[in-house]
Amino acid sequence: MTILLATLNARYAHASLGLRYLLANMGPLQEQTALMEFVIGAKTTEVVERLLARKPRIVGFGVYIWNVEETTKIVAMLKRVAPEVTVVLGGP
Repeated sequence: MTILLATLNARYAHASLGLRYLLANMGPLQEQTALMEFVIGAKTTEVVERLLARKPRIVGFGVYIWNVEETTKIVAMLKRVAPEVTVVLGGP
């Protein structure tokens, strides 16, 4: 696994259309890209462990007003334990 696209949704019923659009347009990198969605309130350590279990080189986060604080905590922990992973943040 090279690239992960991830986000924290407000509820399990939600799905990230933006990340799905990115995944659909990854071109030749699509086979090396996966989508992982979590829900707000998930434990930071569990999210980071699940992300790193996929052995990504790049993690792109979809950031929105409802998940910016928790995403910031996840990114901080991710960079502490795996500084070699490139993190990209984006959103509306």
